Amino acid sequence: MKIRQIFFKKRSLILFSFIIIGYFLSRPAPSFKSEIESSAEIRGVWLTNVGTIFFHHTTLLDNIFAHLARSNYTHIYVSTYGFGGTIYPSQTVKTNPLFLPPFTDVLKASKIEAGRQGLKLYAWLEYGLMLSPTNFVAVNNPDWLLKTPEGKTVVNGFVWLNPDNPEVQEYILDIIEEVANYKELTGIQLDDHWGVPSQFGNYINEMNELTAQVKKSIDKINPNLIFSLSPNPYSFSKNKYNQDWLYWAKQGYIDEVIIQIYRDNSKEFEQAIITSEIDKLDESIPVAIGIYAGSFDSYKHPAEIQKQIDITQNLGYGFSIFCWEARAMGADFFRDK
Repeated sequence: MKIRQIFFKKRSLILFSFIIIGYFLSRPAPSFKSEIESSAEIRGVWLTNVGTIFFHHTTLLDNIFAHLARSNYTHIYVSTYGFGGTIYPSQTVKTNPLFLPPFTDVLKASKIEAGRQGLKLYAWLEYGLMLSPTNFVAVNNPDWLLKTPEGKTVVNGFVWLNPDNPEVQEYILDIIEEVANYKELTGIQLDDHWGVPSQFGNYINEMNELTAQVKKSIDKINPNLIFSLSPNPYSFSKNKYNQDWLYWAKQGYIDEVIIQIYRDNSKEFEQAIITSEIDKLDESIPVAIGIYAGSFDSYKHPAEIQKQIDITQNLGYGFSIFCWEARAMGADFFRDK
């Protein structure tokens, strides 16, 4: 998610927000499993890796998941590979020990708590083919990085892995294999960073091939695991990020699509859904709309979020909120439903 970059400019505010949330939620968490486990509709929310790790270390993760279940959410997309590394012990990704101390497995803990509440948990591989320019992999493997015709490696503040490089393919598939071996996960999700900016050239065929490899790897380990994708509207994704997700859906490479429609007002939001080409997806594919809740220092008004949820459901789609931490801090989110 591009908006993700905004969050880390206000880390002290984020920490303060987490402390407030912890204050309200520090009580024993009941189970709401029987109330939601039979729902087929996607009512999802994304959780950042920073927030998930924080709640794990403060023993509040069970309260967070209980609250989500009580609030009628069904799908939880937890950032598993992103800023700082992974939230599980990885043999592939070098993770900052200050971010994830040794012998800590937040993905496993999340899986346990989600199962207790009947929530469908997805490992969201947030960074996809994107890396910070100072990332260990980027610094030590410059030949893995794409370059523009002008020789630039940094686009939109990040460097991007070459999907046609065999070593990059192995790196990505190793991460997929690690995560897919976590039993009882509902799925693995990639998003708009599962692509490369068009400034590097045309990589549509290379992205098609790598996506097919990811699907094959997932199915080999666990054929019941859902391969979810959260892209931008189709034309933007294909033209700007070499992401031909309609082709992927038609080929059976992806099992679920959550299209990011991040708009400030309901009128623009509804129009963007209509023009997103979501209607070209086969009816057998679960579809939802990603709704932006605002950043930590600029919350979207709860009434506007609800309007966008209503529009989405009236059009016959599920929804997912980006992200829970911003949603929680921007609304009266602690009332019992």
